[in-house]
Amino acid sequence: MNIGSKILIFITITVCIAILSISIYPGALASLWFAFVLISIICLPIFIVVGIFALIVLGRRGVFSKYNIPWRLIKTTAGIVLLSCILLKLYIPRRLAFFASQSAFEQVIVSGKITANQQFGLYKVDKYAVVFDGGKYFRVNTSGNGFSPDITSYGFVYQPNLKVSPFGNANYQVFNLYGNWYWFQASNDY
Repeated sequence: MNIGSKILIFITITVCIAILSISIYPGALASLWFAFVLISIICLPIFIVVGIFALIVLGRRGVFSKYNIPWRLIKTTAGIVLLSCILLKLYIPRRLAFFASQSAFEQVIVSGKITANQQFGLYKVDKYAVVFDGGKYFRVNTSGNGFSPDITSYGFVYQPNLKVSPFGNANYQVFNLYGNWYWFQASNDY
């Protein structure tokens, strides 16, 4: 492998590690997604036009006639991206990070004592709520819903109520981490 291939693999690994690291915080990737879409609306057409122009110019100069497709590089890069997508889809980084912080959450469940903006391992809980059926909610992140005034809350919940949330019921979803622990998202739609 030449130096260009090694640089591409390094960049791919770095980007994937950054995305996996951000994914440990519920809602962090969702809030970045909105900014990414806004930037893409402007930048993507520019990249497409410049890319097509560059391909035409390089093709007319005969650069591609001597070019061999680096299948080994393509397979390696695709494998790294595929593995990262599988880890994201299964919430593996979030599960591991929560597992490392779980004892701090369980201490609050036993004692019932919590202060505002308290640190629980890797997570800073800005709001704690208990619903009537015993579900204990720890909100760790909030983000706006695009251009609307709605706020989406994200966090962890022990033994959740599957129908209502103390942070709103619009788009309320819970996802199992393991055992009685889940992570949730809920919007306070106006």
